Amino acid sequence: MNFRNTLGLILLFSVLVFAAPARSQNELPDLGDYSASVLSAAEEQKLGREFMREIRRQLDFIDDLELLAYINRLGEHLAKNSDQPNRSFSFFLVRDSTLNAFAVPGGYITMHTGLITATQHEAELASVIAHEIAHITQSHMARMLAQAKRQNIPALAAMIAGILLGGQAGTAAIAATQAGLIEKQLQYSRTFEEEADAIGINTLARANYDPMAMPVFFNRLQQYSRGQESFAPEFLRTHPLTYSRIAESVSRAEQFPRVENPDETQFLLMQAKIRALYGGTNPAKVANSFAARLEANNFENLTAERYGHALALMSNGKYDQARSKMLALLEEDPDRLSYLIALGQIETMAGRPDSAVEVFEAAQAKHPDNLVLDLYFVDTLVGHERYAEAKKILKRHLLVHRENPRLHWLLARAEGESGNHLSAHQELAEYHYYSGNLYEALRQLTLAKKYTGDSFYAQSSVTARIEEIEQQLLRSGEKLPK
Repeated sequence: MNFRNTLGLILLFSVLVFAAPARSQNELPDLGDYSASVLSAAEEQKLGREFMREIRRQLDFIDDLELLAYINRLGEHLAKNSDQPNRSFSFFLVRDSTLNAFAVPGGYITMHTGLITATQHEAELASVIAHEIAHITQSHMARMLAQAKRQNIPALAAMIAGILLGGQAGTAAIAATQAGLIEKQLQYSRTFEEEADAIGINTLARANYDPMAMPVFFNRLQQYSRGQESFAPEFLRTHPLTYSRIAESVSRAEQFPRVENPDETQFLLMQAKIRALYGGTNPAKVANSFAARLEANNFENLTAERYGHALALMSNGKYDQARSKMLALLEEDPDRLSYLIALGQIETMAGRPDSAVEVFEAAQAKHPDNLVLDLYFVDTLVGHERYAEAKKILKRHLLVHRENPRLHWLLARAEGESGNHLSAHQELAEYHYYSGNLYEALRQLTLAKKYTGDSFYAQSSVTARIEEIEQQLLRSGEKLPK
């Protein structure tokens, strides 16, 4: 089974998992190492990268440094407390009001903003992430492929043909084989969901989150969708829930001591930021809705609502009002990084670069070597042509965070806008390389060659990197670009 066929089956199986009456299965089928023979670790990584490239064309991914840092910090903490603590994960956010999350091989986990704002406590959000981590650590997708291989060969061949044909012919071929496969496929998906619940609850307990948060949140989703199947949260369509499954998760969670919710200020602030900046398409309307809730005393948390209101005002171009409200929050909590970053952004967007630099420099004194803060600062510096300062900060962080694509992107921008085209293309190559797009990395390095001039060192450096990436492509079974 080649890589394209494997990707097609993954996408097909994601469509086949519908909610259905549960059948009690306490034990997973013993597949031994068969799943590993279907999808090796290298193939999982390649599949995940290809999947992410594909869905990036279709979904609205959020590139908010602070939100991504928050979700990755939470995800990494849970991953370190999972049953595979050394496994690598990447966490992403999609701007979408529907309640959904999904995991794909290679450790790629994506959350919809709607799901994050629907949770009432950080432990509930953690429970969803822990559940998705378990899907990956248990190689559920590979095991689904292993089961598919055990189906009768003509049916499997017809499915693959349908995927490769595409269009109406492909759809017809898939539909013809779907009925005979869907029942067993659902049995496995229900079993996998129960396993992900059990392992996720263990992860929550080890990470010092309340394990009961998982059944509590799932039960709320179930209650929300009762009697309105067509409006059920998308998460329930791809993660079928039943009352027996929720009861089983309650029973498992009760085996652990209850844990009080930790300080949830940052969680509430990030929820407010999502609502303020990514919860609507009309900034004025969003800002007015925050103001109305504050006026009516209709909110869950006053501090988070005030913070969201200030961000909404900033998004609506009301910079002086936003600045005033953010300064008021800083008087109450002068070291809160989110407030300092927001104030720096307000000053930058208001066209007050000197003031913005002062804000960021003061923040650096309180939060030295903070990567997220420094990235916001660099963005301001580059935007106001202070390239030397920006490059100094970026190169310092690259010594520690070499694999961070954002650092390479910003350094490429600083190098390019300051006239250093060779370094700009080299850094763009590293950005695409660490983003998983090796072909675009090679294209950027080819462009970089045009700026090496007579420098033997520059020519050798670019050539060596090209050869290194080409060898990586060959080892993974991919063709070299012409």
